[in-house]
Amino acid sequence: METTIIEKYNNLQKEILSNFAIRWDKSQDDKVFRNDVQKLYGFENTFDWNIMLNSYYIIDDTELAKKSFNEFNLQGPSRHKDIGERYLRLYGLLSSVYQQKIAIDNLMEIFKFSRKKHFQKDLSKNALLILRNKIGAHPSNYKDIQEDSEHKFDVYEISRHDLGFDKIKLLRNQVYFEEYDLNKAIQDFNTTIENILSELTKKIIKKLFRNQGPFFDSYQNINHMKQGDIIKDTIHIQFTDYSEPTH
Repeated sequence: METTIIEKYNNLQKEILSNFAIRWDKSQDDKVFRNDVQKLYGFENTFDWNIMLNSYYIIDDTELAKKSFNEFNLQGPSRHKDIGERYLRLYGLLSSVYQQKIAIDNLMEIFKFSRKKHFQKDLSKNALLILRNKIGAHPSNYKDIQEDSEHKFDVYEISRHDLGFDKIKLLRNQVYFEEYDLNKAIQDFNTTIENILSELTKKIIKKLFRNQGPFFDSYQNINHMKQGDIIKDTIHIQFTDYSEPTH
């Protein structure tokens, strides 16, 4: 599958860390390594390194889930007319995007991202995450009360008939219908995540490389691709697996 823009930003951030790990003095122990990573990025504590690694892996995993959904939709690769398969893939997608949101929140936190609240507000309005909260988290007692609600919480059901045709329609309180454009919601979610990762990557590269060198060039190329520009001479960096650096 083609590498997404989100994966490109994530890979670039991983390569920056990998580049540091490769050049690091391997005669030192793990504690010294984490201390040096803390100093490099300006983290508040050494455990932020663990949070960063975890966030990178979660972003990779959840992008795989989203790409599978983009290719096979709710029906899945088996192409069986199974309503249960559609439920599983829908819930799996909603769970994945929520996990990706948490990973992004964690990155914004450890990097002291000044626009964290702004982007968190944008994400809270995203239809995909709203849908997740209604049917994937607590569908029996969603507590974002509507003006016409007659109780202290609303209850939601998925229209099984519409789900069979890859459409998302919810029935609220057995009276009101709500329709969701899943593809548009995913697109909007991806756009916000891309914008966050772009600004986070920019902050890292400015701090560590003063906007110079191959990492900065690669970052600019990703930004051009994000905007839909055609890149003729893309600089390629070989991403290294740094998950188990030798100390």
